[in-house]
Amino acid sequence: MNDLKFAARQLLRSPGFTIVALLTLALGIGANAAIATMIDALVLKAIKAKNPRELAGIYQFEKGNPNNYQFFSFPDFVELRGDRTVFSDIAAFNMAQVGVREGELLRPAATLVVSANYFQTLGVAPMLGRAFLPEEEALGANTLVLSHSYWQKLGARADIVGTTLRLAVGEYTVVGVMPEGFTGTDPTSCAFFLPVGAVQGLWSHPGGPQIKTLTDRGERSFMLFGRLKPGADLKSAVPGVKLMSEKFRVADPKEPKGRELVATPLSRFSFSNRPSNFVRMVTPIATLAAALAIIVLAVACLNLANMLLARGASRRKEIAVRLAIGASRNRILRQLLIEGLLLAAIGSVGGLVIALWSTSAVAAIVNAGIGFDLFRIDTIPDAPVLLSLLALCGLATVFFALGPAWKLASMDLNDDLKQHGAPDAGERWGRINVKTALVVGQLALSLALLVAASLFTRSAFEAMRADPGFAFGSHFIARIDTGLVSFPEARARQIFNDAEERIAALPGVESVSSALFVPFGQESWSRPVQVGGAAFSKDDAPTFAQGKRQQVMYNVVGPDYFRTLGLSLLRGRDFNRSEVVATPAYPVAIISQSIAEKLWPGEDAVGRMIQFPASDPNSPAKQMQVVGVAPTITWDLFQKDSSGLVVTPRGQDFQSSMRVHVRVMPNADPVAIMGLVRKTLNQIDPQIPLVEMKPLKLLHDESMSVRITKIGAALFGGFGAVALLLSFIGVYGLKAYSVARRTREIGIRMALGATARDVIRMILGEGARMIVVGLIIGAGLALALGRVAGKFLYGVSGFDPITFATIPVALAAASLLACWLPARRATRVNPMRALRCE
Repeated sequence: MNDLKFAARQLLRSPGFTIVALLTLALGIGANAAIATMIDALVLKAIKAKNPRELAGIYQFEKGNPNNYQFFSFPDFVELRGDRTVFSDIAAFNMAQVGVREGELLRPAATLVVSANYFQTLGVAPMLGRAFLPEEEALGANTLVLSHSYWQKLGARADIVGTTLRLAVGEYTVVGVMPEGFTGTDPTSCAFFLPVGAVQGLWSHPGGPQIKTLTDRGERSFMLFGRLKPGADLKSAVPGVKLMSEKFRVADPKEPKGRELVATPLSRFSFSNRPSNFVRMVTPIATLAAALAIIVLAVACLNLANMLLARGASRRKEIAVRLAIGASRNRILRQLLIEGLLLAAIGSVGGLVIALWSTSAVAAIVNAGIGFDLFRIDTIPDAPVLLSLLALCGLATVFFALGPAWKLASMDLNDDLKQHGAPDAGERWGRINVKTALVVGQLALSLALLVAASLFTRSAFEAMRADPGFAFGSHFIARIDTGLVSFPEARARQIFNDAEERIAALPGVESVSSALFVPFGQESWSRPVQVGGAAFSKDDAPTFAQGKRQQVMYNVVGPDYFRTLGLSLLRGRDFNRSEVVATPAYPVAIISQSIAEKLWPGEDAVGRMIQFPASDPNSPAKQMQVVGVAPTITWDLFQKDSSGLVVTPRGQDFQSSMRVHVRVMPNADPVAIMGLVRKTLNQIDPQIPLVEMKPLKLLHDESMSVRITKIGAALFGGFGAVALLLSFIGVYGLKAYSVARRTREIGIRMALGATARDVIRMILGEGARMIVVGLIIGAGLALALGRVAGKFLYGVSGFDPITFATIPVALAAASLLACWLPARRATRVNPMRALRCE
């Protein structure tokens, strides 16, 4: 305890050193804690459930074709739930968008449709009210369970159980509220949970056919997960799952060969009919981020080691006196290590604060503009992160404190008692010593970090100004989702037709169309396409003529779609009004130039036939005639090669949710026109669910791919800024210390006739040699890092010449400035006073 008090007093006696040291440590440890928290939250941390390691995802694929995964039907689920061979319980779930009435507005809300035993299988009970009852799996159930975040949005009323919530499809009774942090089977957020018995109200349409979601084995729309029996694990469960597959032989004309079951660890993002590859996808970028964070910590530790060496040199006489009056070298070493440990502990607390702030900022960037919290990232570090933080604290202490402490505790007593301010041996100017080597290491690592920061920042700017193949202008989209209010299809078709006609007549509107998806939007649809008439085949054939499939982006559009985008068809014609308003007499399609060249290289595609491959040999694929060829449009930033585009008219493939695209005249006010569009839609039908209205450019800027580049730029830009700051401090500290130790030498030089310019030239020249060595070493590290980072960049090479030409110059300039400041101060030394200095 006395050593700790003494260490605290020593740090308080040098406030400048202590503040810089703590800031350096906080930045280094905070960067690592932030990355560890993000990786833990998105990849490692288990979901909020009882014994989450006992949970497993259950999937099925066509026997003999392991690439053809499929969803489960509700009868499939009921049958599997009754089989207790491997799992103690199995639950089903699906995701849906539901309209919630808030006054006169109708807002979409993400919800999970779940089986009655969903919460029981996860082992999490509601904090208020109850979970679903078995009878609520029957059609017509109108109950719901709120998520904690949506309950707070509704006012966090303690008496909310028993009240009703107005959904677009009717009123539903709140029966429970889940505890804070519970999001179901993955981190994506939802507003509330509905029982599977609510599907009739969600997915049926007035006047339409009776839905058979809960009775028809052909209606496959559910995902499953189960809880393994106590003491079992996935490895030991493999034989049992195979036995379940053998018993799961259900008469199904669509599956003559049967299906195979497979159980895997519960996916982090489980809204898919196949096991998730999310961890495999994020591992490279997470590894890169972790490596850069460790480099930041290494730079911080190098800086601290140099600062402690400099501080220790100024305390040589103090320590020599303590040794002379009887202190043991072990006692001195222990005291110095405690000072370093105290610095590391306080710096870790500051690092934790930085980590909390930065992870919250990243989550805000991810969720910005979505309208709800897509990802519920838990920014509170759990035990593994805290343990890693303690390990970093100990590592930092050993790294930056042990070396200087050992050197000071092992110094020669007589030499230090006789010393009068002269430089120590090995510290003479121009000679490579430990402190110089540490600064060279800082410069090398900092150059690598700054190059990475510049590459990702340039990538973000390139993403922001990416050319999608058309001009954004001041155009905007208005998304209408008639499915939220279950309009009959005929009424929904009429709404889109009326909306396009009336909006087109508004002043300031140049053109109007609609589309199922828009480039750079949050959603897209990829489908395989092949030459018309190709025979059914499970495997891709060698050539297109033989039926090989080509993956394309698929879209459903309204009239004048390409003209509204500002594009002209390269060949052929656009869809006519009758093909958009009603089902055409024969199917038609417009394809992009890129897919036309792949299907019919060197030939005209207009008039040719294409088809989406049949999934059943007994159901021949429906062919479509190509009536037009459009320019290639970029759909995603990281789409290295254009996959092509196939577009069909709305009348041919009607979709209940469409984005009305409004092209504004050059001199018109888009904000005023947005108001007129809202008023027009309300006049057509007050019940029309207007989900969102945004400028097309804003939709691009908020797309997930642009968000990723922004996060990369912010993350690595922060690393680069920290590295630059630490390098400046390191170079400045070394030079300031060296100049102070050479006061007598500088005074003698000036007394013998050296000018201020000579002194500055000498110090800058010696500093420049150190900087050049650091930049040469750092250039090699930067080249290696650029090769790795290039895989995650958009529009910028990992060996970008602009970056590699400017960043070393900028770092060298900052380092020379750090040398010039103490050199300038040295020129103000009075020679006579310096000669008397001891």
